Amino acid sequence: MYATVSDSGSMRPPDDSPHHGWPSSPHPTPYEIFGQKKTAAYSKAKFYELVKVYHPDRHRISTGPLVSQTVRLERYRLVVSANEILSDPVKRRAYDLYGAGWGGKLSMDNARRATDKSWRDEPGNPSMNATWEDWERWYGEREGAKKKQHPLYMSNELFVGVLCAFVLVGSLGQARRASTNTMNIVEMREQKHAAISQDMRNRQGQQAVLNRHERVESFLRQRDGWDVASSVSSQPASASAGK
Repeated sequence: MYATVSDSGSMRPPDDSPHHGWPSSPHPTPYEIFGQKKTAAYSKAKFYELVKVYHPDRHRISTGPLVSQTVRLERYRLVVSANEILSDPVKRRAYDLYGAGWGGKLSMDNARRATDKSWRDEPGNPSMNATWEDWERWYGEREGAKKKQHPLYMSNELFVGVLCAFVLVGSLGQARRASTNTMNIVEMREQKHAAISQDMRNRQGQQAVLNRHERVESFLRQRDGWDVASSVSSQPASASAGK
């Protein structure tokens, strides 16, 4: 049991750590706080040393830095934040590449979301391109080509007004055409009636000079189309032969 306790205690950093000098930079980096280079491996012992110096529950008047309690708390917060970054390979790489997770900066996920949002908010970005027409227009604007002429659309009220005007003009045209057709029919009827009346007057005038037998033959000729010309011409010959 004693050996076990002794071994476990030997893994802890000693209490008599050397004095740690805080970086002179107003905004120190995690590497400056831990006093190591970027290529150096993470040291847990260094974190224990900084915790013993700046932990708010420890009162190291003789070895600790002569700073106010507020400054001590702020430095302790920075030590913990620096340890979270340097002890995690993923967070450390994200900090080295993007500065994420330090000094109020965003995490990797938030940084990606912010980058994506800022990219989408930029004017002329292709994030809203859905069809090949959108991409063609986007490439044309990007290359400085002349924009295509887009059709100009009218408002709904103007469209309804134009449609009503077309309907009204069409209705007036139909009414005028119907009136013209009616007048033509009436005129044709009157002309036909006048022609019939004139034909009847001509026939009456022709029959007025005929005797009774000639009027009968004329009637039969007009009704049945009989060819009675020969009979009319033979009547005088027959009468003379009878005498």
